[in-house]
Parts: sequence; C-alpha cells; structure tokens
Amino acid sequence: MNSFLFNHIRFQIASLSILLILEVIYFLRPKIKLLSNRIFTVLMISSFFYLIFDFATVFALVYYDTTPKWFVRFTHQGFIVFLYVALSSIYLYIDMINRNQRRYTKPELSLIITSYVFAFASVVFAPIEYYIEDDGIYSYGLMVNCVYAVLIIYSGLTVFQTLRHLNDKEHRKQQICVLMTMVLWIGFGGIQIIEPKILISSVGLSAIILLMFLSLENPSEYLDSETRAFNYYALKTVLQEYMSRGKNYAIVSMELDEASIIENYASNNVISEILVEIKGFVEKSFKTPCYRMNRMTLAFIMDNKKINKLDSCLEILADRFSRTWELHDRSVRLNAHANVLLCPEDFPFDGQILELLDFAEDSETYGRSIGFIRRIDDKARERRVRSRQIIHIVSDAIKNNDIEMFYQPIYCLAEKRYTNVEALVRLKDESTIGYISPEEFIPLAEKKGMIMPLSNLIFNKVFSFMSVNSLRKKHMNHVEVNLSGLQSVDANLPKLMKSLLMKYNISPDCVNLEITESIAVTSGYMLKKNMEELRKFGCSFAMDDFGTGYSNLSRIAKADFELIKIDKSLLWPCFKENGTEGTKNAKILLENMISMLLKMGRKIVVEGIETKEQFEYLESLGITYAQGFYFSKPLCEDDFLKFIEEKNCKPVVE
Repeated sequence: MNSFLFNHIRFQIASLSILLILEVIYFLRPKIKLLSNRIFTVLMISSFFYLIFDFATVFALVYYDTTPKWFVRFTHQGFIVFLYVALSSIYLYIDMINRNQRRYTKPELSLIITSYVFAFASVVFAPIEYYIEDDGIYSYGLMVNCVYAVLIIYSGLTVFQTLRHLNDKEHRKQQICVLMTMVLWIGFGGIQIIEPKILISSVGLSAIILLMFLSLENPSEYLDSETRAFNYYALKTVLQEYMSRGKNYAIVSMELDEASIIENYASNNVISEILVEIKGFVEKSFKTPCYRMNRMTLAFIMDNKKINKLDSCLEILADRFSRTWELHDRSVRLNAHANVLLCPEDFPFDGQILELLDFAEDSETYGRSIGFIRRIDDKARERRVRSRQIIHIVSDAIKNNDIEMFYQPIYCLAEKRYTNVEALVRLKDESTIGYISPEEFIPLAEKKGMIMPLSNLIFNKVFSFMSVNSLRKKHMNHVEVNLSGLQSVDANLPKLMKSLLMKYNISPDCVNLEITESIAVTSGYMLKKNMEELRKFGCSFAMDDFGTGYSNLSRIAKADFELIKIDKSLLWPCFKENGTEGTKNAKILLENMISMLLKMGRKIVVEGIETKEQFEYLESLGITYAQGFYFSKPLCEDDFLKFIEEKNCKPVVE
C-alpha cells in the first residue's frame, strides 16, 4: 500500500476495527424497545458510513489528480452528512436518557428539524477547498466550518442538559458517563480544529461510542441473570417511554401462585426453569419481550398497535397455562393467574411511573376478580385512590409528628387486675377519609419505606408516655408494643431500643415487643439474633395473632416467646350457633391449643373477648391474660390513666 496513503488512513483502520467489533456485539444481543436504543442504532449505522466515507475522502485526495472533482466533493458531502447524523445522535441519545425517555414536544421537534435543514443545506450549497501537500491532506472552507459549528453547538447542549439534571440521583452514574463522553468529544474535536492535518476525528468518534456502549448501553443492567428476561429496571424504563407517548397500552403480568409449594417438591431453581419456559412461550407466541417483575412474576406489554389483539392473546395464554409445562426432568402443572392492566384507562395517574409499577404488581390486591384472567374494576380503582391518600397522610404524619397513641388494658387473671397494656397507633385525617385502621396503613408504610421512621416515632411516643406517667408505679408490669416485619429484622434494632430506653430512663423489663406469627415463622437468623440481644438486655417478646393461618408448631416450640397472643379468630367461632358441629370443633381446637401452650410453659393472652360468657369459658381453661372490649376498648392517654386508677383499686372484674 502507498505509504503516504497508509499514513493518512491508519487512524481510520483502527477506528473501523473497534466499531465493527462493537456493532457485532450490539446487533446480536437482545435490546429493549426504547427511543434511546433506536437513536443509538442510528448512531452505530451512521458512524459506520461516516468511516467508510472518511476512507473515501482520503483516497479521493491522495489520488486527487486522477479523481473526478464531483466524486471528491461527493465523498466529502457523504462524510459530513454522516458526521452530522452521528453528532446529533450522540446529543439526542444522551438527552433522551436525561429526560427519562420522554418524547419531544412539537416546538422541540421543530428546532431539531431546523438544525438538520441548516446542516444539510450547508452540505449541498457551501463551498469546500482541499489542501494536499507532502506534510498532510485536509479539507477546509465554509462546509467544514459548519461541521465545527455543529460540533460546538451539540457539545454545549449536551453538557448543559447533563448539568441541568445532575441532581437526579437515579441517573447519577449515567450523567458521570455522559460528562466523560463530552470530555472525549470536546478533546478530540479540539485537536481536529487546531491541527486539521491530523485526521483524528474518526478515532474520537469510535472512542466516544465505545465509552457509551460500555457505560450507557450495558446489557447486564437490563437483563435478569436467572431467566435472561428483561428485568424490573428495564420494565420501568420502557414504561416511562410508553407513558410519555400518551397512547393506549396494556400490561399483562403472569404470577405463579404457591411457588413455595413448587419448590418444596422440586429443586431450588425450579421457579427459574418455569419462568424461562413461560418467557419462551410468550416471546414466540406474541412477538414481544418478557420482563421479570419479581421472583414469581413475568410481564409483557401490548402496545397501541397490538392492543386490539389483547383478548385473543389472553385466550392463548389461558389455554397454555391450563396444560402442563415440560421441564428438563419433570412435568409441572402450574397454579397461576394473569393480571391485566389497561393504561391509561385503569391507571389515571399521569407521569407516576413507580406508582404504575406498584399498581401493576399489586393489581390483584385491588381487584376481586377470580379465574386465570383478572382485570381491574371500578372498586379496584377506588381502593387504589384510597391507598394513595393514606400514603400521603402517613407521610405528613411522620413529618409533623402527628400520630396518636391509644392504650388497651390487659387483665391478669392471677392478680385480678390490669397489669399489662398494649400500645396501638391511630391515624386520622379529618379533611379526607377520617379514621384509618393500622391494618390498612401499616402494610402501606412498610411497602413505601416509611415504616422505620413511623416505628421510631411510635416508640418515642410510647416510651415518653411511660416515663412521664410512671406506669410501673400504677401496677403496669409490661407495655406491649408491636414490631413491624422490617423493623424486627433490622440490624440496628437492638441499638435503637437500648438508646431509647436509656433516653427515657425506662427499665427494659417493662417492655414486651410483639411480633406477628407470620413474621416469627418466616423470618430467619436476624430476627433470632435481635431477640437474643434484646432479651439479654431485659426485654421480653410476645407472638401476636397466633392462629391466623401461618402456624408451624415445630418452629413455635423452638421459638423463645414468653407470651403467646391467641387471635380472636380462634375464639369467636366457639360462640356461634351453639350446639352445631362447627362450634364443637372450634372449641376442641382452642382448648387443645391452650392446653398445649400452657404445657410448653408459655403465658397466654386471648384477644377479642367481648362477653362475660367468653371470659368465664377462657378462665376455666387457665389462660394467663385477657384482652378485649369486655374489659375496655383502646383508650386515649388521659382516659387510660383514669381507667387504671379506677379499676386497679378493685379486686375483681365486674
């Protein structure tokens, strides 16, 4: 090869080699359907043709004397056109990431189109000159100056847009990569402007694409490692774009029911194997990608072009799930269902992507339909609106320290007076929905990450009340406070509890921490560790809601709970339709459960006692404590203090 020619194309050869490797990887791997991905595809294609025309311009100038002048100009025009497209694609790609895939408005599109018209007009009409000497070859003139202007404008716009969104923590990593890309872009562009004889622009473009590919187009960020389906983050990103379009679409989530049962009789990775089979069926049948929403759920989206085929797709899906799935070494029949969410019809909350995902994931909670296909109804939408209101109320209550504690006395049968009390949080908003049950707002607070500050606020309120009113001197042996699921397995729980008890000068043996049966049975090492550390400090523990359906007697036998609270759902059936077989069976169950727990050395509280008949029956069974409306409803602080002062003076319950 002509040494002069090779000297001027060596950078292009290196750049093309890098670009070809990237393009093979890029076009062979799975991609989510995002506008930013389409722009990146345009960038990859335009960069390839830019390099081809870059080669052609060098050849045309090296052999300038024998090359037709129209061809020389044509190669330069092609070179500049694809450079324009590449530069603008970098800007548009980065801007699309910064704006969370939100589509451009008509005025914004008009500006972008105007810039393209100007650029292409300069290519067609602007003059260009050529410098060809032994020390170098390059082009110059108005056409080339327009390229430099575009480079400077797009660089400035990209840096401006990135800095404008720098406070967005969610995209901080991406924005750092963007700024690094701009450093490369401006650096190589500056060298090319200062030293036009060094044809280094191709190296700069390839380096920029390599950095963008590795940092911003990383496939591992979008793929689930177990199933190779797109992950939750990918689904969130795609739905962000769908929401910005303002068109109809549907989210279909396929959830496995009783997955733990499947795993009990099969290998540990059977769930992943099943999801891989479902993913393959959906992608083959409906020509749309699958997303893993959570451990047991896959989802796919029907866009506005395919949504008219939704019903037929759901029929195909229901038919497939009615049959067995063939895995590597077994056949599995699945108990599953599909939730269908039509947008924006079922979700009228514009722009709230996290709420949309939350609604899609929990739509079964809000709906009450049965069967394999489950759709959203008006009542489900109303429940969702109520949930949003409650979340805002809880958030405001935490910010304003605006919760109210109530106290329900617990009667001790041995001492024949009230020795314990359960602290219960109450939340009320006079201007909207009024009183809100803890059974309703506690799960929402846990889900929205507000349970820790809410729990801390509760403990401060309760311990302050205990300290100020010296409850121990009023014959209150224990105050029972509920632990949330998240707080019970929080590694900081012992440290927090110790600091609060010392802050309010409260003896640890006055505090009995209640943990629901479901948490006690399903939680592992961290709960046990926290219980051991706090018990050494002096606190005691109660298992709450015993008998609500999670019981595992072998685990309960091993669990170190001083107190077992039997739920009202085991008591009330004993006093319905006296004489029936159901009532007799309920009494047999309750009597044997109480007998078993007493033999295990546990103290027993029965909740929900509402009548004298119920109390006398339980008293005959030997329970330790009694709690319910028969004794007292939950009372505000002042009323509780009056109640204790009055009732504990009397020897027996009236």
